[in-house]
Amino acid sequence: MKKIPTFSFTVFIVLIISLIIVFINSDDTFGQTFIEQIRVADSDDTLDTLSDEQLVSLGKAVCQSSAEWKDENNSLIVINNIVSDYDINTSFDDRIIPILRFQSSYELCPEYVERLESLFIEE
Repeated sequence: MKKIPTFSFTVFIVLIISLIIVFINSDDTFGQTFIEQIRVADSDDTLDTLSDEQLVSLGKAVCQSSAEWKDENNSLIVINNIVSDYDINTSFDDRIIPILRFQSSYELCPEYVERLESLFIEE
């Protein structure tokens, strides 16, 4: 009777250790989801010339600029200016600009999501 609980406990420990090893060895690097989402959404290939590292850097610059966003329109202008700093020609009404705003905030700087949400709250 005592062998069954010991066996179950051993199996449980082995499973836990296996899960820990799998999570530790995960190859998910910072910004990987952001990169994948932007590459899929960029159907016009606007940001195609940027490497993955440059794209993450752009995304970080976008979400860190959220303190400057006064309203929805202003945020698009601020983001367009940041994109132009990366030698990418866009206008503030290009479809990739609001996508960058959302994805960078949610994937790279979740601490700034509240700033993003405040753009869309009607007072």
